[in-house]
Amino acid sequence: MLVKTLASAVFGISATTIRIEVSITSGIAYHLVGLPDVAVKESQQRIAAAFESIRTKWPGKKVVINMAPADIRKEGAAYDLPLAIGILAANGIIREDSLSKIMFMGELSLDGELRPVKGVLPMAIQAKKEGLRFLILPESNAREAAVVQDIDIIGARNLKEVVDHLNQQTIIKPACLDVRKEFSAPWDINGLDFADVKGQESVKECSKCRQQVDIMLCFSKKQPLQQLDKRVCRVFFES
Repeated sequence: MLVKTLASAVFGISATTIRIEVSITSGIAYHLVGLPDVAVKESQQRIAAAFESIRTKWPGKKVVINMAPADIRKEGAAYDLPLAIGILAANGIIREDSLSKIMFMGELSLDGELRPVKGVLPMAIQAKKEGLRFLILPESNAREAAVVQDIDIIGARNLKEVVDHLNQQTIIKPACLDVRKEFSAPWDINGLDFADVKGQESVKECSKCRQQVDIMLCFSKKQPLQQLDKRVCRVFFES
């Protein structure tokens, strides 16, 4: 049986839709193709352990998964959830028609809990561009993704909640966020950190250099520009 699910790959501040195709046929094997990195390949162990939380075992058949487009490298554990949902649907645990117009992203722990992932805002924007109706994420990511309007953001705590929601046994209400109130509130700049920005290393370094130049100018206004440049470069490269 062939089932398709949707995920997303983040590059800087933009995202690309990833289509995951899961085929389960007779035999005993597991193949994951489509340029996955080591973290994605290791998803089999996390998913198999997480299946125990919903009293399901890894299919005792041949499982082939393709992550398209194959020329884009897939990185990180955020693909655990869409891979798991595809396997469950191909194995008949989830209704295939329930996957229509839904994007999934989330890392699975061994007990089935969903851990937060980075880059959910561009993921939500991309899902909206694709005309999707829902984006299912870890509950701790739902508020950030809810900034994007005209798409329902579903925040789940674990794999069981996602399965029950798709099978319409327990419906999870979409996350709500008052965008006007959120952005009109004063920002706490002390809580901002470059570590929260994925990629963009050259931009971070430029900003860091600019800040150090400003500091040097404050304390070295009377020094020759040539000497100042040497001091700035030394501070920048030694930091």
